[in-house]
Amino acid sequence: MDNSSDTGYAYLPDELLATIMEDMPATVESATKLTGLDNTDITAGRELLQNQALINVLDTGDYTNSLIAVDGGLVVEKMTAMDLLLALAVGVEGLSEDPSTKWGKSNRQYISWQAALPHHEANARLTQGIMFLMEMSVLAGSEHEIRIMDGSHLTPVMKLNSMLSARDEGAGEEYIKALKEFLKTKYDKIIPDIPDIVRSVFEDDRIIASTKYSSSRDVIDYYLNDLNLQIDDKTFFTKALHESEYLLPQPVGLSKREDELWGQLHINYNLVIEGVDKPHFEKLMSDAIAPLKTRNEMKERQESNLYYTYFKPYENGPAYRFEIKKSLAKDVPRLTKVLNSIKRQVVFPEIIEPYPQYLVDLVAKSVAGGMYAIKEAIILSTDMSDGKNNIHMLRSYRT
Repeated sequence: MDNSSDTGYAYLPDELLATIMEDMPATVESATKLTGLDNTDITAGRELLQNQALINVLDTGDYTNSLIAVDGGLVVEKMTAMDLLLALAVGVEGLSEDPSTKWGKSNRQYISWQAALPHHEANARLTQGIMFLMEMSVLAGSEHEIRIMDGSHLTPVMKLNSMLSARDEGAGEEYIKALKEFLKTKYDKIIPDIPDIVRSVFEDDRIIASTKYSSSRDVIDYYLNDLNLQIDDKTFFTKALHESEYLLPQPVGLSKREDELWGQLHINYNLVIEGVDKPHFEKLMSDAIAPLKTRNEMKERQESNLYYTYFKPYENGPAYRFEIKKSLAKDVPRLTKVLNSIKRQVVFPEIIEPYPQYLVDLVAKSVAGGMYAIKEAIILSTDMSDGKNNIHMLRSYRT
């Protein structure tokens, strides 16, 4: 549609919406191809995996209600004169008749952090990195048998790398001061202690990762490359698996693309902080993430200590991707107990992910209300009320 008129003025938003409507049939056709999958290829893929004994049926057996999920939330509010930063991490328990409160000696079920800093592009890096440190601390500090991390093990590595390499964006003293204060006030720790927090999560096989969204094609590219499957593994297993079936756990990075992803994991440190030895710190961080990697320091292939499986609890529901440690993947009785426990937490059809993962996501979103309260407290403070001419400094930089 011509977006101009005789008057030279477009009738908005009507004309804009009309162009969207014109392009819609092509999008609908593409979406139909992705959802209306050829069952012939799905069936063929399932048979190939079955012939290699890669699809198992979950035995009904032992389970536990000692299960939690952990998630985080953050807000970076860009005001006229400053950035307000808020991050939180929280854990919630699953459905249980046992009112268990096994949150460890520190009983730390939730952590929050907030700061007001000068405008800087690196502030988002700081907030994201701190949020993931808090999530990992809640996971590591719990005493529950099963602890679900929301998302992949990849994400905290990438966000911590971003936080610790923020000198690329010119992060200076205020950034470093905020990071130091966070570690001191929340953990009584210092920056060199960060590798211990990371290691405590990546070595504990009671901590599993549940990725609700995943684009991985590791199985398809490695085992089913001869088939015409233009979808991701999670979509394939949603169609291919039946109730209570799961993929025999596989080490991450089987395919070339996934090997590149997991093999190149790294954390660079370039902040200038007194008392932190850069080579030593980077070595500690490298050792902490080494169990996840598919390449050693010499870039040679190695098997990761991290495995994954796809599990379909119910016939009419989705398949889930879980990342688990090798020790759990190889322990069939324990793995069976974990999957049975998770299945009991799936409330279908209204809530399709495990219930604690659904609930903790709702709780984490409360971070927006927390930011609103912080802004109100600043506006109502005595110092601000005495300086009425400065009130516009607390407004968003957007109208």
